Amino acid sequence: MKRETTQRSEEASSARLRRFTKDASRFTILEKFVVHKGRQDEALFPGLTRAANGDLLVSFCTQFDCQPGGEAFLIRSSDEGRTWNAPVSIVRSKKQDGCINLSVGLTTLKDGTVLYPCCDTKITRKWDQHEADLLILQSHDHGATWSDPESIGTDVIEPFAYGRILELANGDLLCPIWGKRLPDEPWRTGLVRSRDGGKTWGSHVTIGYDPDPTLPTPHASFLTSDDADVHCAGFNESTLLELPDGRILAVLRQQGVEGRKRDLYRSLSRDGGHTWSVPEHMALWGTSPSLHLGPSGEVILGYRNHLGNPQGLTEPGVGLSFSLDGGEHWSGHRLLEDPQGYCYGHEFEAGYPAFLNVERGKVLVVFYSYDPALSSPRYLAANLLHLPGC
Repeated sequence: MKRETTQRSEEASSARLRRFTKDASRFTILEKFVVHKGRQDEALFPGLTRAANGDLLVSFCTQFDCQPGGEAFLIRSSDEGRTWNAPVSIVRSKKQDGCINLSVGLTTLKDGTVLYPCCDTKITRKWDQHEADLLILQSHDHGATWSDPESIGTDVIEPFAYGRILELANGDLLCPIWGKRLPDEPWRTGLVRSRDGGKTWGSHVTIGYDPDPTLPTPHASFLTSDDADVHCAGFNESTLLELPDGRILAVLRQQGVEGRKRDLYRSLSRDGGHTWSVPEHMALWGTSPSLHLGPSGEVILGYRNHLGNPQGLTEPGVGLSFSLDGGEHWSGHRLLEDPQGYCYGHEFEAGYPAFLNVERGKVLVVFYSYDPALSSPRYLAANLLHLPGC
């Protein structure tokens, strides 16, 4: 009887997967709107969370890739995103020509504490060497005020925080970070763990590391022949999601792993993030991945889409893919849309999606987009989605 029940459950799951595979790309964009445009500065790398009082909070940075002067701001909506208040500064760099950068992990814990992990950085060699301090801020009043930044000690040098903090059932917090253990080694990605609500953090656990990635230099369109000695390679930005069965899924960005340029990788943990499976190549191209558990239990993966990918998206922008089996298979690949109808001309004009389930099975996605009419053209945009079956 147990075997028959299991078989029926597997058949039902397979049927649902087939239906979802067919229908996922039909998700509806209910609304497209501007969240924030800076007057003089860019608005990049959004974090998105709901405070315990119901407000929506969005964090963002004001400079691209560690450029001098960037700081972090917070905006708030008390009406489900229809209006937003003026930006309030959260934290500024303490380094000369420093930058608060790549800080997308804004998270509300079960007790209402809001955490903001961030990086205080300064470029010391173009693109691939930095001074970097890993910091965390706490708010106990729904983001109205913030603690002074506290250092997250780790054996990783040049550490960068990336991705929402994952709060496990036992109260442990997992903060995804990436960096190096030695100055001239490739990047590695992993996490640090807190057992006391983010007050202290343990040693780094590696999820993905390739000691010998192969990547041509210069390896991207924005690098020039003057950057010939730059080698930004290895696993870097990673995103974590606890699946309904208790496993933790990680999706990893990489550059040069196994000679690949843009392919995403996945890894699984079955022991609360202490150990991880060897990262496996995914049939998805993209960077800046962001995982989210949708309102009907589907896994949503957002990423900055790159041209030439195997999922068939033919334009740059923010791509979405969906999975019903813990990230083994993905379907329904589709791009989000700019609220002003702009058609992206370059891969770096949009990216870094952040997700939140809102009322009646809808999903809000905030990402940075591009307005060529602005002197600082990157701004925060949003799509409100409705998924099939929700």
